[in-house]
Amino acid sequence: MLFRDGGEDDLRAMVDLAVQRCPHFEPWILSGIFGGAVELDAVPVAHVGERLVGFAVSMHFIGSPDHQRSVQVFVSDDHAGAGVGHELHERCLAAHPVAVTDVRTRVFDGDRTAMAVARHWGYEPVQLSITSRVELDEVPAPVPPHDVTLEAIDDMRVEDQEALDALVSVSQTNPETVNSHRLTREEMQHWVFPGERALVSLARVDGHPAAFCVAIVAEDGEEGGVGFTGVDPRFRGRALGRLVKEHAHHRAAGLGIRVLSTDNEQHNDAIRRLNTAMGYVPVYGVHRMRRLK
Repeated sequence: MLFRDGGEDDLRAMVDLAVQRCPHFEPWILSGIFGGAVELDAVPVAHVGERLVGFAVSMHFIGSPDHQRSVQVFVSDDHAGAGVGHELHERCLAAHPVAVTDVRTRVFDGDRTAMAVARHWGYEPVQLSITSRVELDEVPAPVPPHDVTLEAIDDMRVEDQEALDALVSVSQTNPETVNSHRLTREEMQHWVFPGERALVSLARVDGHPAAFCVAIVAEDGEEGGVGFTGVDPRFRGRALGRLVKEHAHHRAAGLGIRVLSTDNEQHNDAIRRLNTAMGYVPVYGVHRMRRLK
């Protein structure tokens, strides 16, 4: 068994192993790690001969709190239980700056082995997120009410920047804000990995930023995802969340995107009801887990 630092030449084998181990794993999660899309602490890999049998990634999402890190570990089925995952995980922890006190990982719902390992390493479940998907066909442009305007702000820059930043902050009453942290515009802007583009839709009420939706789609492909939909509490009850999401759907379909996915905490009833009404179908669940140092 050879342990070493991984690099971009290992990426294809890493993605293949992750998908083999977890069929619902989405390759885009790894696609930009060596391209500056995230800040890497460590990418240890394990080899037997020429074959990659395990790897781990410890990364910091740009714009998120400095004390937080995300760690993911994958080991081939035929090498599970042999200490490979433990060694990879320890190498990630050893690479963390002293200031890191909050480490996150993800376990797919129903993967009892991975859940047992994560708990053994000191992680505890924080929430269960449900990933849903919708197929886009012909999506008409939404028609806003008379006092509402819709606009594309893909770079999230507007003339009244402070008002938009205030909307980003106050709209976050979702469970993830309590379970993790309050997102910033800077962090959302860094959600775009190489080979992707952002589609950000903004609704204004009498000119004031009132709701927005952030989607990320493939530049050359047919899939994408909705990362966040937020509404200023002062403007809730007017279906603005649906409006900006429909605007994002319309724009995505116009680019040739045929499938969008989204991820929501299981008890976030409002957004999950909206998703169901818009045709989203639950596909799988992911346990977000946390280890405090």
